Amino acid sequence: MASNPASLALGSLPVPRDRSLSASLRIFAFGGLLVFSFIPIPIYINVSQVFLLALCMIALGCYLVRFVADTSTSLFLIFCIAISQTIGILHFSSAEKNHLTAFLFITSLLIAPAILTLARSISVAVRDRLVPRIINWVLIFLVIECVSRLIFSQHIKAAAELDTSDAFYRYKSSLFFFDSNFTGIEILCVLAIMFAYREAIGRNQWLLTYVLLFATLSRASIAAGICQLVMYMLWRWRVWAFFGLMAGQTLIIVKLLNDYVSNGPQATQAVDGSLSSKFFILSLMTSNYQSAGGMQKFFGVGVDNTVNLIGLFAHNIVATCVLELGIAGTLLLVIYIWIFSRKCPVSMYLLVLPMVINGFSLVSTSMPYFFVALGLLGALRGSARDGNYMPGKKRLTAGG
Repeated sequence: MASNPASLALGSLPVPRDRSLSASLRIFAFGGLLVFSFIPIPIYINVSQVFLLALCMIALGCYLVRFVADTSTSLFLIFCIAISQTIGILHFSSAEKNHLTAFLFITSLLIAPAILTLARSISVAVRDRLVPRIINWVLIFLVIECVSRLIFSQHIKAAAELDTSDAFYRYKSSLFFFDSNFTGIEILCVLAIMFAYREAIGRNQWLLTYVLLFATLSRASIAAGICQLVMYMLWRWRVWAFFGLMAGQTLIIVKLLNDYVSNGPQATQAVDGSLSSKFFILSLMTSNYQSAGGMQKFFGVGVDNTVNLIGLFAHNIVATCVLELGIAGTLLLVIYIWIFSRKCPVSMYLLVLPMVINGFSLVSTSMPYFFVALGLLGALRGSARDGNYMPGKKRLTAGG
C-alpha cells in the first residue's frame, strides 16, 4: 500500500492546462462533489450540502451535454426510482409520511452519473493529482469528527435516548453524525478510493484511516473493513474470496436467526443487544409483509417510512429493500449499482461488497459518500486503476 516508483512517475507527468471557463467549471464541480459528499457542513440535516450539490449538477448540465450509454441509462433508472418512490409514498396509508428522505435519496443517486461524467471529462493527470489531495482533506474532517464524538458524544442531545451504560453506545454521536455507523460507512468508501489510488497514499494515511475506522466502535463497519482488506490481500482469488465471505456471512446470519426463532430474543440478546434488535425488526418486517397488499409489496412505503409502518427504523438492508423500496425499487437500485460497478473490480469487490456486509447492521439510502465513490470508481474502468492490475505495481499509463 505504500508509495512506489509508479507514484513518482505519476508525479512527473505534466498536467495539461486548459484555461477555458468550461474546463475550470468542470474541475470545480468535480472537486465540489467529492468534498461536499464526504464533508457535511451543518449538523445532521445538510440543507446547504444539497444546495452546493445542486450547483454542481447545474454546471454539469450546462457544460456536459454528451452522455455515454451507461450515464443515460442510470439517469433513466433514477427517474424510474423517483416514480416508484412517489407511488409508494402516495399509496402509503399512514397519516405521517416522510418525503424529505426520499428527495435526498434521489439527489444522492444523481451524484454517481454526475461524478462519472465529470471524471471522464477532465484529464487523467489532473484527476490523479486532485483525488489524493481531497482524500487528505476528508481524513482531516474524519479526525475532527472522531475527536468531537469521543469528547462530546455523551453531551449531545441526539444521544440522550441511547443506553450510554454500554461503551459501544457511549461514543456514538458526534457534531456531524447521529450514529458512528454512518462514519464507518464513509470510511469504507474512502478506503475503496484509497485502494484505487494506493500508490499515491502513504503508510501514515493508511494507518490513520484504519485507526479512525476502529475508533467508530461500529462492529459492522469494522467487520466490513476487515473483509475489504482481505479482498485486497487475496485479490488474485477475489472471486473465491467473494463467495467465501458471502457464504460465511449467510451461514452466521441463518444460525443466529434460527436461534432467535427457536429460543426467543434472549438467545441473541446475550450475544449482542444491537444484533438482537435487527432480528426483531426482521420479525416485524416478515409479519407486516405477509399482510401487505400488492401495491406495498411492489412499490414499498418510501425510504425512511418504516418507522411509520412498524414503529422502528429499518436499520438494515433487508428491511430497507423489502419495506421501503419494494420489489420495483430494489430491482431498479440493484441495476443502477451494477451499471457503475460491472466493469470496475475495485468498485464491485472493495466498495459494494463492504456495503452489503455492513448493511445487515445499518444502511442508509441517502449516502452521498457511497454514490460519489461509486461514480468515481466507475470512471476508472479500462484504466490502470480499475483493479485489473491489483495489487501489482505495474507502471501507470496515461490512458483512462
